Amino acid sequence: MIPIRSCIACRKREHWTTLLHVVLVDGVAQADPGHRLQGRGAWIHLDCFEVAKSRSAFQRAFRVKAEIDLEPLAKFVRASRTLNKEY
Repeated sequence: MIPIRSCIACRKREHWTTLLHVVLVDGVAQADPGHRLQGRGAWIHLDCFEVAKSRSAFQRAFRVKAEIDLEPLAKFVRASRTLNKEY
């Protein structure tokens, strides 16, 4: 059985290898391209990052009310788009 995950922004269901896994570590959203970090995770298309950010999708996915530091994740997304990688 192939694992299927949903993007937190567009809600489209995809094979997990086409989505980026994001994990919340000490209030900071971190990209987890190797899918190895522990903790509550969320899945997102690289192209959906801005939509998720504007809709507070990360707070819902991580089930927190506090602000989440998205800057490290934003840098990763920008770099990945530049390299044209797909997760």
